[in-house]
Amino acid sequence: MIKINLIPVKERKKIKGLNELTLGVIAILAVFILLVALQLWRIKEIKDVNNKIADTKARILKLEDVKKKVDEFKAKNKELEEKIRVINVLEENRTGPLYVMEALGQAIPNRAWIDKLSEKSSSAKIEGFAWDELTVSDFMKRLQSFPYFQNVELKVINTKEIQKLPLKAFVIESKLNYSGKVKTEEKPQEKPDIKKPSQQKAQR
Repeated sequence: MIKINLIPVKERKKIKGLNELTLGVIAILAVFILLVALQLWRIKEIKDVNNKIADTKARILKLEDVKKKVDEFKAKNKELEEKIRVINVLEENRTGPLYVMEALGQAIPNRAWIDKLSEKSSSAKIEGFAWDELTVSDFMKRLQSFPYFQNVELKVINTKEIQKLPLKAFVIESKLNYSGKVKTEEKPQEKPDIKKPSQQKAQR
């Protein structure tokens, strides 16, 4: 079937030009709409990122506040521990010598006596007399059984006549530990479970 276009040539050109213009406008509008959509999407994305940054900053501020409180607690705890340590030292210095003297009185055998006791730089020097060497040895063992006397050493022993009796004059030195705590680096004593002199029965 043959179709005949009866529209004049000029009219056909106008219609064709109008169609092309319409298509161009539509394309421009589509590109514009796409650009606007992309811009809106970017604005939304930037807004979301800014919101996340704000939330992160708020969390950081909260964490910094918590960290500040923790640091304050640590400082107060350290101060409290220092006060407790000072109190313990004062208590040891107040009661320690009493326990040392009580332990010394329980450690001295019947056939020995102390003539002089001196203390310097947490070290004790014990001078006295005994009937014989065995009594001096027994005295040293008894001293070592108390946690207040550590590193007990016999420095001098010789014979001295007193009232026509040949007695043994001795000098014993020992480290003093007023707290009564046995150091971990030292070997355990013969009776490490003894804490206070009142709990030890005197060996007579």
